[in-house]
Amino acid sequence: MRFGHLTLDDGLSQSNVLSILQDSDGMMWFGTENGLNSFDGYEFSHHKRERGNPEALINDFIFDIAEDGKGALWLATNGGGLAKLDRASGHVKTYRHDPANPASIAGNIIRRLLIDEAGFIWIGTRGAGLDRFDPRTETFRHFELTADDSSGTVFALLQDSAGVLWVGGDHGVTRIDKHDFSSQTIASEAAGPASIGPHSVRAIVEDSDGQLWIGTYGGGLSRLSAENNTFEHFVHDENDTTTISSDRVTSLFEDSDGRLWAGTAQGLNLVDRSSGAMVRYMADSSDSSSLGDNDIASIYEDRSGLLWVGTRSHGINTWNPRTWYYGFEAAKELSADGESQPNVMAFVDDGAGTLWVGTFGEGLNAIDRSSGEIKKYRNDPDSAYRVADDYVMSLMRDSRGSIWVGTMRRGITRLDPKTGESTQFQHEPGDPDSLSANGIMTMFEDRNGFVWVGTFGGGISKFDPKNGQFRRFIPDADDPYAVSGNRVTSFAEDANGNIWVGTDGGGLNLMHQDTERFYSFRHDPDNSQTLASDTVYSINIDADHNVWVGTQGGGLDRVVGSAQDPSTISFKNTSYQDGLANDVIYGIQFDDAGWVWMSTNYGISRFNPDTGEIKNMHRKDGLQSEEFNFGAHYRNESGELFFGGHNGYNVFHPDDIKASTVVPLIALTGFFQSGDSTKSDLPLNEEQAVEISWKDDVIAFEFAAMDFVAPQHNRYMYKLEGFDKDWIDLGNRRRATYTDLDDGNYLLRVKAANSEGVWNEAGFSIPVRVKAAPWDTWWAYVGYVALFAHVVFALWLGHRRKVRREEEYSHRLEWEVKSRTEKLVDKNQQLRELNQALQESSLSDPLTGLRNRRFVFEEVSRDLDSIQRRLEDEREGIDKHDISELVFMMIDLDNFKPINDTYGHAAGDEMLLQLRDVLLRICRRSDFVIRWGGDEFVVIAKQTHADEAEQLAERIRSSVANSNFTLGDGQIVRTTCSIGFAAYPLFRAQADESSLDQIISLADGLMYEAKKKRNAWVGMLGPSEATASFNYDEDGIESTSLLFRARGAGKLKTFSSLADEPAPLRMTSVG
Repeated sequence: MRFGHLTLDDGLSQSNVLSILQDSDGMMWFGTENGLNSFDGYEFSHHKRERGNPEALINDFIFDIAEDGKGALWLATNGGGLAKLDRASGHVKTYRHDPANPASIAGNIIRRLLIDEAGFIWIGTRGAGLDRFDPRTETFRHFELTADDSSGTVFALLQDSAGVLWVGGDHGVTRIDKHDFSSQTIASEAAGPASIGPHSVRAIVEDSDGQLWIGTYGGGLSRLSAENNTFEHFVHDENDTTTISSDRVTSLFEDSDGRLWAGTAQGLNLVDRSSGAMVRYMADSSDSSSLGDNDIASIYEDRSGLLWVGTRSHGINTWNPRTWYYGFEAAKELSADGESQPNVMAFVDDGAGTLWVGTFGEGLNAIDRSSGEIKKYRNDPDSAYRVADDYVMSLMRDSRGSIWVGTMRRGITRLDPKTGESTQFQHEPGDPDSLSANGIMTMFEDRNGFVWVGTFGGGISKFDPKNGQFRRFIPDADDPYAVSGNRVTSFAEDANGNIWVGTDGGGLNLMHQDTERFYSFRHDPDNSQTLASDTVYSINIDADHNVWVGTQGGGLDRVVGSAQDPSTISFKNTSYQDGLANDVIYGIQFDDAGWVWMSTNYGISRFNPDTGEIKNMHRKDGLQSEEFNFGAHYRNESGELFFGGHNGYNVFHPDDIKASTVVPLIALTGFFQSGDSTKSDLPLNEEQAVEISWKDDVIAFEFAAMDFVAPQHNRYMYKLEGFDKDWIDLGNRRRATYTDLDDGNYLLRVKAANSEGVWNEAGFSIPVRVKAAPWDTWWAYVGYVALFAHVVFALWLGHRRKVRREEEYSHRLEWEVKSRTEKLVDKNQQLRELNQALQESSLSDPLTGLRNRRFVFEEVSRDLDSIQRRLEDEREGIDKHDISELVFMMIDLDNFKPINDTYGHAAGDEMLLQLRDVLLRICRRSDFVIRWGGDEFVVIAKQTHADEAEQLAERIRSSVANSNFTLGDGQIVRTTCSIGFAAYPLFRAQADESSLDQIISLADGLMYEAKKKRNAWVGMLGPSEATASFNYDEDGIESTSLLFRARGAGKLKTFSSLADEPAPLRMTSVG
């Protein structure tokens, strides 16, 4: 058995766990010498004495816990009397002995509690006998257990299936009738058939067969026969390990599977009720999964079947009976000293009741499965049973019944189990008919009786039983049909007699036996349909003839395609991403239902090929460890599966494993407000809403599934109705956080599954109410209505006063209306003028007073629309008048930046104003002069002849080049400009396809063509017609230039007027 442990390190308040209970909501409770503990699977909470708090415990020493029909917990304390805990509020009510009141409880030291079927609470005290408490009337009744009322201490209480009350203690055992309360005491006399013995009775339990078991402190365990009212005694015998481990019995418990457990001061015992034989479970300091302490204080089973064992000095121990399904056998049973734990490497069943187990370092073990006797085969001359090497890597039973033992260093030993004779096969240098290498990785017998041996470094050796010789298959770089690796890990034979071969690093091979050709399949990281990894650990073929391949790091592959045509073969992969426990697949086996079982580097996975369902098993489920070994997997003829690893092996029949059906309860365990890590008070019940203030912008709910087998593997989903549309899957996390919820009513719903995957679909729900802000409440709106009514009433009163004065004011108002109307007319006129000025301002540049960019897009675009309409009329023959084109001319000052950098922005602004004057002087009144931005200006001119634009551009260029620009400090500057212009429409047939942005962008690009020369201009008058103020070098036009097309069409011309040479920037002083 493997136990889990909960100690002080996990939050338990004290190590002596005297009592254990699971309440009706699923929460676990533990009574200790230092307070009451509750446990939700993740955290402990404590109830302890609080000085000055009358609603807290008055004594921390808790002997026993019981729950009544209303969910209240009753506590037996050591000196604090009887305590009642309200689980919702956490308040405690105490009932104590009052010497002046004979109707009070008989004593304050309470050892045992029992709540009977009628709801009465039976109280066993220390030194004060037995009391019964009626919770309805809050009255106590005392019962005399002996004639002289020397009752002593009551340690045990039981109400049997017939309703009879059994009371055990220092006086022996008393039977109390439930109807008339008559009693019969079995005195503590010398042990015999009629007596329980002279020892204090500490525990009583009725088993599922109706037999009464009584544990005494010093007299062992006794069984009371219901037929003849006699006792059978079971006592400790130090020479017989099948007897009880100690005569000091402290607790008795029968679990839901009918197992009877006896806790003693020296260990835990599993009682065979038919024979009385015991199996002992003891603390072992060398085994961290053993019982934590031998002194047992309490035993309990929760609703999921988990067994809880409280100890005196090591807290809580838990055992999951479902772990027995997986038949864990410890490795130390296979070692010579009984302590070391060798790795289990291989299995084979000889069909006669013996399981052969190969280990790494402890040789071969032949286990008689009926008696448990083990024959140990070692590489030891003094051993009665010998093998060539203690490092066994592979086992096989051939069709003649011989056991083949493959070792790591010394080849193969073939054993005859009937005669005990052995034959050795090893590599012999110079003998090509011997083994190719002594390191054996795997062995396999095909349907023809040939034995295939996979070696480490020697490829394949194929044994012919007729001549006793080996034939070798090794890699050959010159032979494309040779085996692809010399470290061979696994074999399988398909229905057509083809041999599948796994290698370490060489991929997968398929051998056609008729041609003896090997076809290799390798991993290609760029092709997901290739083998998942070049290291293959296992191959197996299922009942439907599917070939399955277990790889190192690539998961599980299924071969797709025909082995008869290797070129058609691909692979379908299932991996960790699909839900497998791990991608290192050491072993593959199949059960009768077609499920694939895989041992991995982290547990065992069970896979349904039809549905894709995967279930993973881990150490918590009873596995020998999380890690298994290469080659250590096997299925015998009866369908049992064997998997070996670092800590032993598991053997089980898949049909014996029953799925859990226990639905876990769910509880709200925490509520956090405004990001505070401290838990807020929880509602007293599920109907009561969680109240959230409008100030709480961050809230969180914490919940727990009350299944304690493996809480870290429990899963959760939640949904806040009124906010969330769908369920949110948390995985194994258990907190839901929300921010800035609107005020209103919500419903928090939580679903949970235990580690077996059983979901509580009904789930848990609790109302959530977010309070409105003070200004958004109903009473605030009532105030708003009242205020509105008050205002309306005040207005009504004012209206009445106004009506009274209406005639008096009528003439005066007429005059005032007339006067104000005249003023309003004046103000409206002023407003129109201001709006017009504002409109002008929005379309003007603040520095130069010229039109700005916005003017172009709002006003000039209308001219483009007019041109497009005229062109369309022209195409349709409606109007054939000449159409004036618009020319968009982009002008940029050369060398403007040095002026700004040298003389500052004020000087630059002065220069721009003078440039404005130059442009206004040159351009016509019908032309638009626009400041585009920075030192860029745009001139939009209408032209009726093709050369008008060239002449205008030349006038601007030459005027700027010949102008003196005077700066504010008397400096005179000479500079030039670059100009680009384009006519609209450039394409007359598709004028509607040219936008304003495109034309301006074209002019800007042409300006940059001119910029390459400076003091120049470049323009386009048509799609392939361009002009410039300078001569272009024939080869100087790049293919990316806007002029490239015009040059190709032969329509790139130069303006006839001589252009001024580009003038460098010159500055002179005046005055």
